[in-house]
Amino acid sequence: MGSPSRSTAAVLVVLLAAALSYIPDSLLPPDGADSWLFFDGHCNLCDGFINFVVLGDSARQIKFGAQQKHQALMKTYGAPVDLSSVVLIQGGQVHTRSTAVMRVFARIDAPHRYLSIFYLIPSPIRDVCYQFVAKHRYSIFGHSEKCREPTKEFESRFLEYVEPTKPDFMA
Repeated sequence: MGSPSRSTAAVLVVLLAAALSYIPDSLLPPDGADSWLFFDGHCNLCDGFINFVVLGDSARQIKFGAQQKHQALMKTYGAPVDLSSVVLIQGGQVHTRSTAVMRVFARIDAPHRYLSIFYLIPSPIRDVCYQFVAKHRYSIFGHSEKCREPTKEFESRFLEYVEPTKPDFMA
């Protein structure tokens, strides 16, 4: 039989694994809801985030669009169009800043989805960190002069190449 410290460590590891695998239901969209992620098409950090999401989204649940190209669609949903935040629209609901990021994490594959555990940190605290990075993203990560152009393989993930469906409340 193992020592008490090994047993305690094993229990703690199991509890930590269980906590990390917990995805609050409030982060998941309704069944069948589209997930549209809008980002600053000139921002290198945002572009890197899109690449990260694509690699972790094997079910291809999330579609993307540069905010610069989809402002009319975003305005239809009442989403901000000032490039200060990523915007996630799921089932007609608009999510911004760190909440949008946490909801994206909840939709992608393990182990990346476990990053959504940070949702348990109150949004005002998460958003202070988000806004600091957002304010300095160009100076830290740089930016491009034009929006990202997807490869042929990647086009099916971008809203400008697929027809977005309208949620029931807009039909």
